[in-house]
Amino acid sequence: MAPLRCPDVFNMYTYNDHAAYGIIEVIENTFLDYEEAGSWKDQWVICEGLVLFVLGPGSEYFQVEDGSRADAISELIGRLFLTMLARLEREQLLEDQSSDIKNLGLIMTLFIKLASVMRESSLLQEDEEETVKPSKFKFSPSDFDAYILAYANKFAITLQGLADLDELLAELDTYATLPPSGQDPWGWNAALKSYSKDYSTSSKAIIGGDNLDITTWSSAERKQHSFTKKDPLTKKDLDALKSGGVLHIM
Repeated sequence: MAPLRCPDVFNMYTYNDHAAYGIIEVIENTFLDYEEAGSWKDQWVICEGLVLFVLGPGSEYFQVEDGSRADAISELIGRLFLTMLARLEREQLLEDQSSDIKNLGLIMTLFIKLASVMRESSLLQEDEEETVKPSKFKFSPSDFDAYILAYANKFAITLQGLADLDELLAELDTYATLPPSGQDPWGWNAALKSYSKDYSTSSKAIIGGDNLDITTWSSAERKQHSFTKKDPLTKKDLDALKSGGVLHIM
């Protein structure tokens, strides 16, 4: 949870971008959750939550000091959703317009909107093509919204839900092509591995975790960074956490 990684919530100060990097940690955990999810339904729920989060409070990471990392994770968010759409294609859920996914057009639209919002924050500015092995399909990860539109066009999916949808679509490349259907047509596995290698905080190329979750810190660490020099978590809070409870932040 992002609030648990925000020092302001606990009346603390660590460093300026703690909350923003905390959001990145949450998003990375989402990637790992997607990897662990076995069914397409579970993966779809993860994508739903991800786009709503990043369009909302999760957008704080856009201005993080490490612009390269912000850009890399933004491209990875888009690639994750393209990988999700490819999974749905393999399951024939796009072709059949399955009633199991009642918000398909809406979520696709929200990811298109997300790409536009990211560009307004100077992300997704690179236009480099990447070749996906073994299909040799070439695409630009920063243009993931154009490929979402290509899926919508291919399967006659109605995009919906936003008043400015026509303006968003008018800015996209309508000639974007899609890769052959396969297990990993968008190179998700290789991209996640590369990102993990570049931005892991350990030698094992592991991303995510709870290092920035303030509730996982020792009481002494929290006191050190607290404005009052007291632990912002009460004994009741700590006992609840030890027993497996979840701290609710308003």
